[in-house]
Amino acid sequence: MPAAFAVSVLAFLLLTTGALLPVVDGGQRGLAAGPVLLVVLAGLPLVVAGACVVRGGTVAAAGVLAGVAALAPGRAVLDLQFAAGPSRAVRPELYLPSDLYAHSPAAGLWLLVAGHAATGVAGVLALRSRAGGGDGAVATETGEPGRRLALAVSAAVVAAIGLVMQPFTSADVYLLAQNAFEGPVVAMAGYLLVAAALPVTAAIAASSGDTDLMRGCLLGAAAGGAALALPAVVAALGIGTLGLSPGPVVTLAGLAVLVLAALVRMPVVGAEVGAVGVRLPGSSRLRAATGVLALAAGGCAVIGALTPQLETQGQVAAPESPARWSLLAAGLVVGVLGAALALPRAAVLVRPVLSVAWVAVFVAGTAVLDTAVTATGSAGGVASSGPGVVWTWVAMVGAAVAACSSVVAGAVERDDLDDSDGLDRSDDNSGHDNSGNRDNSGNRDNSDDLDDGDGSGTAAAGVPRTPVVLLGALAVAGVLAIVAFGLPVFTAPDYVAAGLWARFGTPSWGLLAGAVVVLGALALVPRSRPTRAVGLLCGVGVVLALHAASFPLSRGEIAGVSVGPGFWFAFAAVLAVLVAATAAALARSPRENADSPVLGRKRH
Repeated sequence: MPAAFAVSVLAFLLLTTGALLPVVDGGQRGLAAGPVLLVVLAGLPLVVAGACVVRGGTVAAAGVLAGVAALAPGRAVLDLQFAAGPSRAVRPELYLPSDLYAHSPAAGLWLLVAGHAATGVAGVLALRSRAGGGDGAVATETGEPGRRLALAVSAAVVAAIGLVMQPFTSADVYLLAQNAFEGPVVAMAGYLLVAAALPVTAAIAASSGDTDLMRGCLLGAAAGGAALALPAVVAALGIGTLGLSPGPVVTLAGLAVLVLAALVRMPVVGAEVGAVGVRLPGSSRLRAATGVLALAAGGCAVIGALTPQLETQGQVAAPESPARWSLLAAGLVVGVLGAALALPRAAVLVRPVLSVAWVAVFVAGTAVLDTAVTATGSAGGVASSGPGVVWTWVAMVGAAVAACSSVVAGAVERDDLDDSDGLDRSDDNSGHDNSGNRDNSGNRDNSDDLDDGDGSGTAAAGVPRTPVVLLGALAVAGVLAIVAFGLPVFTAPDYVAAGLWARFGTPSWGLLAGAVVVLGALALVPRSRPTRAVGLLCGVGVVLALHAASFPLSRGEIAGVSVGPGFWFAFAAVLAVLVAATAAALARSPRENADSPVLGRKRH
């Protein structure tokens, strides 16, 4: 912890100096109290962590540094908008545009970026000190962790939604008050990184089982989020040409609830308290919550696809995004998967599919939002964002939260199966050594333990080694998937589709997310139980199939459209995934056959 505190003090000094110095050569601040406010907000995490140390909570202090560090990458990218295009940065506390000249970044910007980098290093050092032993005992949750998890994640999602909304209204011709999806790409990437980090941090912290670490992480995340929302409120109230917008108010309300989730003791409702604390809610309850989130995300995606993305004044017709039918299809698929989680016998098989398929909403959603970003990206445009923009990004955030909930549910499933394995083996004859799971001394051999899909931990023993056919099919599918996401699925005259290495734009972020999720799922397949492996591969197949389907779904929207190379690579990747799924299904272990709700009942 001393090293973490030292680096956090350095981060505070860098952020403070960067706030006091100009971030743009020749630029003026729009808010006189901006430097003071930014200094206070930069020192807030350090003050909270110091208060935790004074009260004897070094673990909570480590959590504070880790929580604020989770938001540091997004905040750094957001500040880099001053280097990419300062006139498009909506940060009047640092710079208020007064002309259309191209200004160069100044020293203050690089000090701010260095401060965010130091914040991230401090968080890593704090977690490493905690992992290295910390201060001994772990304070476990004494209430119902499920309630705290739901409250914290819900509050973080609300705060994330506020962050990507319009920060304030503006009557200044040089300051365009746009939401995250209407603004420039760099700023949008920063806002999305922060918005995604908030619920993920809240979910990980609330499910950690360590009360002090959880409270610290939630407080640190709230402090980091307030550093973005509070200046917008102060600027709206202190600058005559600006007006208050609901976005930052929604963010601050969500962060206030996040603080309450960290500090308020949750009531005990049927919690089972043992020597190691309490468990997360049952896997069935978590699957049900995941299903509700997925169903809501799918519904929002459908509404976003069917409502206008743009609104125009006068007789000019607003253009429609050709990708809206892909968003409609992705929303229907995710919604159906969410509804299937309500069926107990199907939920165990469907959950791994949803853990991958959610990203299809993100891939299609970013393509849909590209129309609004392009049409509203310049001053004096006749188009403004329509209701479809709001529904689309709510669907994207909801799908990401559903994925986080699905991963947590998978971890609980793993724990349940591990406990079941332990009970079953306790009834076995410990003198048998020909089962591959025990030696002559009765000790379990863990050499065959595998991971239970979507990163949820160790799995049951008895799973055979990964077949060579499966490994080969996974490798081929991974290469084909990368190319499929990188090349256009369709082409047309006078139309250049966004990609990963050509014309990187708003849709490219969705393609990048799809490629990362697909590759991550393929990497987890060899370490998963066969049933979960097949589920992950089905999810990969769904994502690739929906990506390829954007060609037939867009044929009636673009004149002269023809099939592109990305379609054929996606089609070939789906075939490779089918081969891998077949190989994974044939690798089913005897225990999987016994435990399967379809193939049989568990033997005792």
